[in-house]
Amino acid sequence: MSFGHVVATILLILGIVLQLFAVLGMLVMRNTFDRLHYVGLAGYGSLAVAVAILVRESWSLIGDKALAAGFVLLTVGPVLVHTTARSFLTREHGDWREAIDEKTEPQA
Repeated sequence: MSFGHVVATILLILGIVLQLFAVLGMLVMRNTFDRLHYVGLAGYGSLAVAVAILVRESWSLIGDKALAAGFVLLTVGPVLVHTTARSFLTREHGDWREAIDEKTEPQA
């Protein structure tokens, strides 16, 4: 095995482990907002898998598309988590700003 194969295998295993931690976190956490924290971890796992494909296939059509997909998942993931959290707050409180005001008011 060459050095590139070893690096690709390590990155692939790292990506799979990160994806498994993200799924495990989604299953274990009780609160919806706590579960959303683990969705962002999946983006890093997909980027590690994409870099593993890039190391294995080099700068070919497959490697370029894998890297592009990894970056898209990494950058779009936090936006989707933020939007989902805001929609959950809107569903619970009617207006997401009211939930912030309730948490910042001093309690007597």
